[in-house]
Amino acid sequence: MLKRTLIIGGGEAAQYVFRTVTKDRQMSHEIVGVLDDKSDINLQAVPLLGALSDLERVITSEAITSVFLAIPSLETSKRKQLLEICRKHKMETKVLPALQDIHSKKEILTLRAVSYQDIIERTEFELDYQKIETEVSNKTILITGAGGSIGSEITRQLMKSHPKKLILLGHGEASIYEIHRELQKLNHKTELIACIADIQNEQRLAEVFIEHCPDIVYHAAAHKHVPLMEQNVAEAIANNAKGTFNLAKVSHVNGVEKFVMISTDKAVKPTTVMGASKRMAEKIVQLFNHTSETLFCVVRFGNVLGSSGSVVPLFYEQICNEEPVTLTHPDMERYFMTIPEASKLVIQASMITNGGEIFVLDMGDPIKIMDVIHKLIDLTGRNRESVQITFIGIRQGEKVQEELFGSDEKVHVQIFEKILVGEGHPQPSELANIQVLLDSYMDMTDKQRKELLFELVEADWSYEKI
Repeated sequence: MLKRTLIIGGGEAAQYVFRTVTKDRQMSHEIVGVLDDKSDINLQAVPLLGALSDLERVITSEAITSVFLAIPSLETSKRKQLLEICRKHKMETKVLPALQDIHSKKEILTLRAVSYQDIIERTEFELDYQKIETEVSNKTILITGAGGSIGSEITRQLMKSHPKKLILLGHGEASIYEIHRELQKLNHKTELIACIADIQNEQRLAEVFIEHCPDIVYHAAAHKHVPLMEQNVAEAIANNAKGTFNLAKVSHVNGVEKFVMISTDKAVKPTTVMGASKRMAEKIVQLFNHTSETLFCVVRFGNVLGSSGSVVPLFYEQICNEEPVTLTHPDMERYFMTIPEASKLVIQASMITNGGEIFVLDMGDPIKIMDVIHKLIDLTGRNRESVQITFIGIRQGEKVQEELFGSDEKVHVQIFEKILVGEGHPQPSELANIQVLLDSYMDMTDKQRKELLFELVEADWSYEKI
């Protein structure tokens, strides 16, 4: 039976969708009509059923079961409003990528499944790009992990403010090649350097810094997969802690103006190797700020939607494949933010640092993962009761609720829109103890590595004994 389908939008993108659907018999859709705020659209024999504001009425009057949102340029707030109506009426819903994604990420006009990112209920922060341009137009900026989810988006945002030079540093050649190729198309004012380097190699970092003399460093490179780092303790320390130490040291020696490290809420009262290694990296950055003329700071936030390893696409895949959705605990909740917003706030924080801060992004209220799953089920057009949810148990060291501030960060002050700072600073004497681990972790067993790592970040390692 054909699905009675409504196309939202009447422009070129909608025409593309119409042609694709009508040619592909496997899609099983009957295009009933179109909604658009313009009255002069021409979509062959498909009738215009009203404006965008008529969506709810038309869904009911035309017995619609499927909706295609085909306006790439639609503003975020309007897009979320329409998608919430679709969710309310349990429409099978698909969308075209947003216009900025088509331009920046080389996406083609292909309908994709709705993700929770489309309907996350928060007003996103916007950068004043002209103001940022006054700060970076004559600067050389280096981004580690430049091919990753956050690193690549930081480069996209910075390109809008036309820095003098961007150094795209990463260990994986494929991702660095892709982001370099993408950015080459955006403007010709900024010199782009694709740099393959491993932050674990201090000598290689020193060569890069001597050659390019960066003014600002955004440190986004990290191992972030919690279960994998539990099984690869030495690598977590080597990359997240030792790599950060190497980068901070080279930045200090070469007179970098600002050093901004990207951190995670899992570094707060850490219960996992990944979290503890990131907490150690935070301490290293703050300790370097004690003795260096470079302004070192940390920006900490929770989960970003759409990043590599994000669980939301897995949920959607399980729902669409009619598999049980696997969740660790029914009360599990997390803070969520989109990659573009997190990246903008990182850049904004770097503009206001005085050195030594742990900036914490205001991510709104934590969101229950069960609510995420239910919304995704709604947007596939299925009934919640028809989808099996299997609770597989909390993984080693995993928290039901994450925190954004440590207990020693006693004062939480908002210093800018959606940017908080917690007061709490390690003592310079701690650096010598940290150096012991960084110099000798390869000669230890995993158990010894974990014990010393957790001791140095003053965290409880009792989860190992459960």
